[in-house]
Amino acid sequence: MDYVIFFGLIAVCLVLFVLHERKPKPSSTWSPRHQCESPIERRLYDALVSRGYVPRTQVPCGKYRIDLALVPQRIAIECDGRAYHSSPRQKAHDRRKNAYLRRNGWRVVRFSGSRIHRDINGILRRIEKELT
Repeated sequence: MDYVIFFGLIAVCLVLFVLHERKPKPSSTWSPRHQCESPIERRLYDALVSRGYVPRTQVPCGKYRIDLALVPQRIAIECDGRAYHSSPRQKAHDRRKNAYLRRNGWRVVRFSGSRIHRDINGILRRIEKELT
């Protein structure tokens, strides 16, 4: 009887192991870059990573989310595409967000999508200026 219980337990463990191994594994290629919400965020994220920074994406801060953040340095980087940041209502929202982030210890820099596309090196210099 003891052998039946012993081999039964081994069989159960083996079945559980096989079922566990068949579960889909998270992709090893996942990175915070996949949380970027727009091509301009991805472009700036890639540029920061290529310079050796470790930006985080979609960082929560109160009722807001920061597009890209250098968290240890408390730098909030906002990427403003024309579609979502050109109306007077959205500009007022951006001003409130900037004020909130500053009150909570963040330094905020904003860049337009067109500038991100045409002057990525200038943007990186501006961000590095905030680090000093």
